[in-house]
Amino acid sequence: MSIYIIGAGVTGLSFASAIGGGTVLERAPELGGKASSYSVHTSVGKFTFDIGGHWFHLQNAPKVMQLLEGLPLKKHVRRAFVYWDEEWFDFPIQQSYRTHPDSRLVDQIEHELAAVENEAAIRSHNYLNYSDMLLNSYGPTLFEHFFRDYNVKMYGVPNLSQIQIGKYEKVRNVRTNQSIEGYNHYFYYPQGNLGASEIPKHLAKNKQIRYNSHVQSINLNKRTMTINNQVSSWETIVSTIPLPKLIDTIADVDSEIAHLSQELQSSRGLIINMGVKRNPMHANKSWIYISDLKYRFYRIGFYSNVESEMAPSGYSSMYVECSPLYFKNQHEALNLVPEVINDLIEIGIIEDKRDIMTLKPIYLEHNYCLPDIEVTTHIQNYLRQHGIYSIGRYGSWHWSSQHEDMQQAISLAEELGAYQILGIY
Repeated sequence: MSIYIIGAGVTGLSFASAIGGGTVLERAPELGGKASSYSVHTSVGKFTFDIGGHWFHLQNAPKVMQLLEGLPLKKHVRRAFVYWDEEWFDFPIQQSYRTHPDSRLVDQIEHELAAVENEAAIRSHNYLNYSDMLLNSYGPTLFEHFFRDYNVKMYGVPNLSQIQIGKYEKVRNVRTNQSIEGYNHYFYYPQGNLGASEIPKHLAKNKQIRYNSHVQSINLNKRTMTINNQVSSWETIVSTIPLPKLIDTIADVDSEIAHLSQELQSSRGLIINMGVKRNPMHANKSWIYISDLKYRFYRIGFYSNVESEMAPSGYSSMYVECSPLYFKNQHEALNLVPEVINDLIEIGIIEDKRDIMTLKPIYLEHNYCLPDIEVTTHIQNYLRQHGIYSIGRYGSWHWSSQHEDMQQAISLAEELGAYQILGIY
């Protein structure tokens, strides 16, 4: 079976690895997509950055670990914190709120969490929407003081009741009657100073990858595709590009499907990678969650606290994820950078602008997909009838971590009956 795989990111390369073949078409001149890394040489030394924090939660994905066999991955314990009311709390907040100085607030949260646990013990909850899930998981006080605003900032959607509950949301929202560890207590990351791009590089070994390959159009009835103005035949296509973009590429797509794909929505993203002078505030922090709406970012992470070689001695390699609440396009996003720097100084992450050795803002047209299960299921069924499989965060149009996308790729290879080529069975 001849298979074309569109996209040489982690998902596409995982599928190619699982089937032991296929032709990978990558529009860019290099692989990795949003899982790529880069280095910057400065007067104080070399900094390495990813396109945001890519921490691999592989402990519950044994088949994914098999794909990565031979890659030097180091296991880390999560050191995450919440910045709330100008105080620092251990993550998750629903386990550490008792250290808040307002005893009345603490008592109220404790009372509400007990009610949540009692309700959970009586019946399982079918949540109406994202807001309902958060409210009935943590109670109204934690919802109003942290979870609502944090998720509003992350998604850029002021009314969380407009967001459906996707496939993986319940996994990420750690209930109080579950383990304090949560889904990401441990994570893996490549050793050394090359960053997360080591994973796609590992998966790309011995694969047939055609770089600078732009898939201009796909024809379903003729089973042809145009790549860089050259027409090729195909039997099966596995796509990892954004689902609406894939539908736009199909020349003879059904009009109903084309209309439905335009209904799919996602948040935009702005990631600011920074190499900065290290200060005590950085110590022992993998990442930080910030819910306060007066700050323009919702998460900060430190690459060099996970792998020290990603920054020179005495400096930190870090990323700042900014909320799409504060920008509507790339121009507005880039203009946000000076304000973000001022916010970072206000909370003490940076002491002075002169401490910044290098800075790069990265604008993402698609960041978090807003799930619409009925629409995506209809589109996916249509594509499958024509021999096209759309997978990954953007191909499936859901919010997922990379290990979940890699597992989805393996599962599709199993479905297509080709996974045994690896000899894993």
